Amino acid sequence: MASRRPGNQTGVNELLHRKRGEQFRHAQNVRNSRTHISSAHATIRNKPTLPINFTNLSLNDEEVHEPKKPEEEQQSSSRSPLKCSGPGPPKSWVAKLTTPQDLCATPSWRLDALLLLYSHLAVSTPTQRVLPLSVLCLLPLVTSCTISELRDTVLPFIPPHLKKEVVRYTAIHDPLSTSRLFLLYEQEGHADGEIIIVGPNTSIRDDYFIQSNQEPRPDGSSAPQPQGTPSDEEEEDWETEDNSPKLLQTFAAVSTRLSMSTILTLPPTITHLALINLSSSIALHRLPKACPLLIFLDLSFNEWLEYPTSETLKSLDRVDWSRWSHLRTLGWRQCVVPDGMLVKLNTGRWDEINVVR
Repeated sequence: MASRRPGNQTGVNELLHRKRGEQFRHAQNVRNSRTHISSAHATIRNKPTLPINFTNLSLNDEEVHEPKKPEEEQQSSSRSPLKCSGPGPPKSWVAKLTTPQDLCATPSWRLDALLLLYSHLAVSTPTQRVLPLSVLCLLPLVTSCTISELRDTVLPFIPPHLKKEVVRYTAIHDPLSTSRLFLLYEQEGHADGEIIIVGPNTSIRDDYFIQSNQEPRPDGSSAPQPQGTPSDEEEEDWETEDNSPKLLQTFAAVSTRLSMSTILTLPPTITHLALINLSSSIALHRLPKACPLLIFLDLSFNEWLEYPTSETLKSLDRVDWSRWSHLRTLGWRQCVVPDGMLVKLNTGRWDEINVVR
């Protein structure tokens, strides 16, 4: 077996030393530097030993990159944008990527708008990552079936409380169309005591509550008799199961049009009312007479309350807050608070109303 001769090893070291010297002198010529090789000897040891054209190679490079010349570095540095100190440009200089209408059509905004109502109703489903199995199975049927299939073969077998869960979920993530939404409300006029309408593509008829009281029910029965007035043929029995439909207690309208005739015909049984981001103003002083049993009222995100006109301020000043003796929570987010409103709001009350702003 042939042994390595020391002469060959010495020759290799000399070649490497000569190559390093040529590389250093070339770098000095490029930089126009007069530094002697002896003064830079300590730093040369830490430099790559490959030739200059191969020092910038990496595993992801497809070609050899040569180092930039000083002239190219100066040009690239001069082209880079300069950051000036001080505040940023005014909002009028920045292009508006989204309009307020686009912002109100996002699930995050709808969740923020309905969060106060949902928290007061102890609703946790819309914020959950995993849906309940019942809602997960019912959603494809409600959204994919035709209107006739939904009316005839699906909804007659769905209990009202599941319809309510579907409406609560879709109100945030993907609001249903007017035809599909009111199919869920067709049997009783609401879904287990709730009506939630989210626009702008969904609206309610002006005479909805008038016709819902006059129209016969799908099973052919008439409107339910008031409680406490049983018929003569039926005897009261405390063991008999009460099959009377639930009364409407919650009504919410978000980003839609709501006429004053609809508000004046709201059932007086409503205890939770949310009128959020309505397209037009309403006469607020007429609300206490229409809904005297309110516990919760949310008027947030209404532009006509954020920038009220003189007529709106007059109507707000005429509100008889004392008629809402059961009112506990008032949603007033992004709305102006006129002088004296909070004083009138809490006059004659033992406990102050919780105003959410």
